[in-house]
Amino acid sequence: MKILLACEGKSEVYLLNGLIERGHLSFDCPLLLDEPIHLRQLTKIAQIINSLPINEEIIVYRIGDTLKDALSLSNLEMRSKYIKSYKYCTKPEVEILVIINEELYDKYIKVSKTTKPKTFINKYMPSFDPSKYFHEHGMVYALREYKRIKKHKGNELYLIDLLNTK
Repeated sequence: MKILLACEGKSEVYLLNGLIERGHLSFDCPLLLDEPIHLRQLTKIAQIINSLPINEEIIVYRIGDTLKDALSLSNLEMRSKYIKSYKYCTKPEVEILVIINEELYDKYIKVSKTTKPKTFINKYMPSFDPSKYFHEHGMVYALREYKRIKKHKGNELYLIDLLNTK
């Protein structure tokens, strides 16, 4: 069995790398790739997947804010029964975690109807760089708090549930 961390955007890749660096994210089986990848669909890595034994089970953890599109298994039809997919969401955007982590959520709620989290972050943290931020900041508090205050659809999981530290 292999695990694939497929991220909707680069910010999610930075977030997951930061969690891995801190030892908050580890698995009982190896990652298909050595690290999280910015990937919405498996088409880009179908060749890698097809190089595995035909009955190799692959678990795809899709991490992103929308994840509306279904996971396409084109070019992987013969493997479809061995590929499982789970959605881990950060709605409305991954920047909401930064807002929570910086204890700015109450301020954000006041303008949330007209302001996207990314815009809000740019106002309060003009030099925000997700690659540095997620490397420098532990996000367990924000992930735990996010689960407490946000509601997901039944098939959408919370990132905190993927972590070793709950």
